[in-house]
Order: sequence, then C-alpha cells, then structure tokens
Amino acid sequence: MNPILPPLLRLCLVMGLLCMPAMGATFVATAASDTSIYQNHPEFNLGGTTLVSGTNQQFSNSRALFSFDLSAIPADAIVTSVQVSLYVTRRPDPDQHGGPVNSDFSLYRALQNWTEGTGGAVTGSPAVTGDTTWNDLHFNTTGENWTTPGGQIGTDFASTPSATTSVGDVGLYLWGSSPALVADVQSWLSSPATNYGFALISESENVAGSARRFASSEQPGGSIPAPTLTVTFQSAPEPGRMILLLIGVGSATFRRRTSRVLNE
Repeated sequence: MNPILPPLLRLCLVMGLLCMPAMGATFVATAASDTSIYQNHPEFNLGGTTLVSGTNQQFSNSRALFSFDLSAIPADAIVTSVQVSLYVTRRPDPDQHGGPVNSDFSLYRALQNWTEGTGGAVTGSPAVTGDTTWNDLHFNTTGENWTTPGGQIGTDFASTPSATTSVGDVGLYLWGSSPALVADVQSWLSSPATNYGFALISESENVAGSARRFASSEQPGGSIPAPTLTVTFQSAPEPGRMILLLIGVGSATFRRRTSRVLNE
C-alpha cells in the first residue's frame, strides 16, 4: 500500500464499508393490506371498509390489522426510526350509553398470516373462503387458526406492544418511534415472509365506549390519510462505488503530495 496515503485512508482501504458514512433515507407507505375482526359478527369480514378497534357501547370487541409493503427498502438497510400514523374518523355517540371513553391503543406485532378480504358496510359482510374473521384466521379452511377467537396476545400477536398512544377525539394520531418498532421493521427486512404487520388493540377492551373507527386504505381520498408507516434508515454505499471513491480520494491525495514534493 502506498505509504504516502493518509493513515485514515489506508485504514479505510483495509476496513472497506466500515469507514464510509451511511447514506440516510426515509421511506413512507400507506397500508398494503388492512382489515378488522368484529366480535358481534364473528363470521364477517371488514376488509373493504374503515378499520375498527376497541369496545363499542354494546360491549362488543373489535381489533384492526394492517401491514405495509417494505420491498422498496434495501434488505441490508439499518433502521433508525419508525413511526405509524392512524386517523380516527369516528367515536361512539356522546349521547348514548355513557358516551366515548378515551383509552390507550397499542400496536402489537402480528405473528399470524391473516387475509384482508373485501367485506364492506359498517360492520362488514359475510366472509368468503380464506377471509380473516373474529372466529377464523382463514374462514372455511383447515390449518392455521387463531389460538382463541379474536386472536391471543402472546401467541397470535406479540406478548408486549411495540408502541402505545392515547386516543380520544376524531383526528390524526401518531405512534412514535420505539426500540420495539425499529426491531419489528428490521426483522421484517431480514425475513420478509414474517411481515404480518400489526394488530391495533385497545388497552381498555373491558370498557364500553373505547371503540374507534380509523381510516383504512379504502378510505376515500382527500385530507383523511390511510394507515401510514414512516421508516428512516441508513444504507451504506455499494462496495464497488466505495472502492472507486476510496481509490479516487487516495489518488488525489497522492497527486497533491507528489506535486508539492516536486515543487519544493
């Protein structure tokens, strides 16, 4: 190795990628798939309507499921920040059954491969084969199923939430970056086949009036956004480009020093 090269550059030539600053980027995507499961209609699918989660004023539970396509992020990217945003479109009627109750809503990493389906209307419509419902992971099929109807935390969903935020009135809510959210996305980049997204679950499922409707990917356009994932990550330059860059820097340094020696 040329002794005239600066010590740091010589080290970079040996260490390769480790010496180069990472290239930062931000990825933003709306839900690729989303649906809800509804205890009051355990064989209905809500894949074609707004999302619903929490407990309504008749003490019926619901949970929302949504996932994102991460294929545009390099597989070797290093995730540094993850944020999820959801928009509440409706809360329980304040003039009935005690009105709405604010509650914490948590994102749990889904551990089962659910199916969105196309069920419409406010409470969905009868499921067709393969649809995910409250009772069935895949309606009218054999094989994988929910551990218990509605899915079970610790088996069908992660045992602890990845992020939690308090939800009240209509409007936009953010689940800010956390080590668990970062770990979720990082694991999905490493193993895309395990990317089943999140389950949105109210931490007050035993309280009537905690239910909320959230915008889905089927939400009409305008100012109401679908579920959105924002990922900030770092990606090192391609090895070939880095080597060329290091050689270029080294050559320029060598030429400057040689020129200075000849001119002395």
